[in-house]
Amino acid sequence: MASPRVDVAWCPAHPDRFLLVGGDLRLYEVAAGDAPTREAGRDVLPGAALLSTCADFQFLRCFSCYLNPNSQLLLAVGQDDGKVSLAGFGRSFNDTDWVGKEFAPKQPRRCNVVAWNPVEFSLLAAGLDKHKGDHCILVWDLNHLPGQTELGFSESTQSFSWFFHQPRSFVCGMNNKHLKIFDTRDSSRSSGTTTKASGGVCVDPFSEHRIASFHANQLVLWDVRNFEKPVTTQTENGQIVKIAWSPTRSHLMGVLTRDSGVVKLYDVQQSPAEDLEPTLVERSVQPYPGAVLSSFCWHPQHENRMLAVTPDSAARDYTVLDRITLNWSPSCELIWMRGKKLAHCWGDRDRGYDCLDDTAVRIRRRALLNYGLEPEDLWRNAELCDGDGHLRGIWSWLELVRSLEESGMRGRRGECAGVRALLGSDPSSLEGPSRGPLGPTYHSRERERVLWLCGWKAKHDGLPGNIFHRRLEKEANYARKAAIHMFNLRLKEAVAVLRDAATTGKGSSVGLVALALSGYSKETREAWREVWHSLRLSLSEPYLQALFAFLTAQDDSYRQLLYECDMAVEDRVAFACLHLPDSKLTQYIGDLTNSLVAEGNLDAVLLTGLGEDGVELVQRYLDRTGDVQTASLVALQSHPSVLSISPRAQLWVDHYRHLLDQWRLWQQRCQFDCQWVRQHASSVPPPQVVVSCNFCGLAATPYLPLGAQGRAPPRPHLGAPTLNKTKVSCCPSCRKPLPRCALCLTNMGTPAGSLWKKGDGDWPPRDPEGRPDPAEEEKLSGLSTWFTWCQSCRHGGHAVHLADWFGDHTECPVTGCSCKCGAMDRID
Repeated sequence: MASPRVDVAWCPAHPDRFLLVGGDLRLYEVAAGDAPTREAGRDVLPGAALLSTCADFQFLRCFSCYLNPNSQLLLAVGQDDGKVSLAGFGRSFNDTDWVGKEFAPKQPRRCNVVAWNPVEFSLLAAGLDKHKGDHCILVWDLNHLPGQTELGFSESTQSFSWFFHQPRSFVCGMNNKHLKIFDTRDSSRSSGTTTKASGGVCVDPFSEHRIASFHANQLVLWDVRNFEKPVTTQTENGQIVKIAWSPTRSHLMGVLTRDSGVVKLYDVQQSPAEDLEPTLVERSVQPYPGAVLSSFCWHPQHENRMLAVTPDSAARDYTVLDRITLNWSPSCELIWMRGKKLAHCWGDRDRGYDCLDDTAVRIRRRALLNYGLEPEDLWRNAELCDGDGHLRGIWSWLELVRSLEESGMRGRRGECAGVRALLGSDPSSLEGPSRGPLGPTYHSRERERVLWLCGWKAKHDGLPGNIFHRRLEKEANYARKAAIHMFNLRLKEAVAVLRDAATTGKGSSVGLVALALSGYSKETREAWREVWHSLRLSLSEPYLQALFAFLTAQDDSYRQLLYECDMAVEDRVAFACLHLPDSKLTQYIGDLTNSLVAEGNLDAVLLTGLGEDGVELVQRYLDRTGDVQTASLVALQSHPSVLSISPRAQLWVDHYRHLLDQWRLWQQRCQFDCQWVRQHASSVPPPQVVVSCNFCGLAATPYLPLGAQGRAPPRPHLGAPTLNKTKVSCCPSCRKPLPRCALCLTNMGTPAGSLWKKGDGDWPPRDPEGRPDPAEEEKLSGLSTWFTWCQSCRHGGHAVHLADWFGDHTECPVTGCSCKCGAMDRID
């Protein structure tokens, strides 16, 4: 690197030592107990110990520290006459033959830059000014002297940097108008680009394709894969004097401008799209408040630690404090991070966490309670959904679907028909109305089924009372019970429910409502409307409002009750089936279905069923809430149905599995997978690679159905592996013996054991009394007996034997075979 008048550098091998370069070379050591300066800061020089001084170089132009971390400090010093000298500090340097060596160009001129290779430590490069009869780049390998590599004839070099991932390659700024890339193994070729930004070139140690350079006040980033134009250009307020990538923090660069006391830090954040420019997140730090900086350098080991120096040789050890960022962890915790350090974590161990109403928190909490994994009693899953009535409705529906398995109410493809499918689109199939004291009611076989589905009828066509009806019987909501009795024209029962509620003190206006209902008749309907208008403002219960709306309705559309009162979906559907004529019923059911599906309201499953409309409903719910857990579990528990075999359902399941894996809920993931595979066995891909018999050509395993494979008789398919599998050492079809293991020479299918190691005196391990240790003999896993073979020569054997063999050999163990099996398929 090119050195200004005063420069500074950390020693790669000693994290507590640094080098100060000015009129001479000085080596300092910081006490181990001294912490680096933070925002307040302190001067390093007064508290640092001077270890050594070197004043042998009067025309020092540039320097570079030897980068071997296991060696003492060695410097390469470039001078004005072009000489490169090696200087050491202390007598303990291992490579003493190198100290004192000098390398000189053919024609004397200024040396602008020297650089040790960061990977192949013996390589040293120097960049020189232009001379018409000499090269400007010289590379020496100190392990193979004399001899040097020369490049750039009759050119000049201003900057130089080695690549980390290709240590024989480097990039350099040349002639104040080029950036060129060379490879010392082929000096005749080079690639490059034309640019004025040829100064301070440096390679990102964390990205082999990204380099940076500057010219005047412009910082330029390049990608060597597309070297024709820069990736991005950043303009500074002053002339740039130094840039440097952080060796410990990925994609972080420091920039210093002339006569400035501020080091700008740029965090280069690459966009996910390759064709977009990276984003430069800028930040400024001031290591030495009130002073102008001459140079700075990053610490080679400690993250965010830098050393800054002023023109007066006052240095400061400084640590850049990371911004505190707020993150959401996969385990549903709020994390405050300062760089790579955890500042604070707020999780389920802390007070108030239970009040966090987040979808991921709810999903994880339910997963720990085995939500959705109770196939025998799906209603229990509804009890885990406190505060979400829509989820209670979907689980109630799935419980109802289970009770309809043998009822014949399922469609041709297995889905349970919803209300819209049951009613159909042809109103002529519906029966006419029957006149009652409070108005006409409508009845038909389809309407009766809908009333049963909604829980308004205890039994229908021999079907037992469903879960909705049982829930209504236990309903603690007195208003809902009274309203349903009234909608079914049971006035006395409705009044009785309200009187019971009034006696138990469940509302101040309940008694008044019960008294008003007691005097209702057809003749008093007009007076009732006046009572309704006076009471409606004092009634907060939606079912009481619906009750009065029903009694005071002026026509048979009941618009106020069906569209304005906040009743449950099943109650609105049941009321419509009981009181609306054919045309209005069909229109209302269609409008209600479309509205609820568009909202993603799972209560609409009563209307859509588990067909294509049900798939769209669950997808809308997932888009609105992000609750992939409920979507996956509904697909699981609704089998067989169109929803459960939908491609969308498989996508939901994959995302939910990934979520369980992130949370490390292995038991819940296992339970979910077991139920899914049990119900979707046809979706599990069959084995695609099998070992075949050399004689009959059929699969040499009894666990595959091979009835379709030629003349072999069909064999039963075992859906899951058992603990006691049959040990097969011959073909199950033709009964010919299977191939032998190339090492133990027993037929495949025979337990691997330790037969081929009998000649080894250390095997098997023995106990203190000299007997074989049975515990060691039992450590052989099931994987050790697996068939394993080379893809080239087809020789193989027991996996454990081949692993041991290729641990020491690369050739095939079969005599006469020269295949390099171990080189083609490396066993790590």
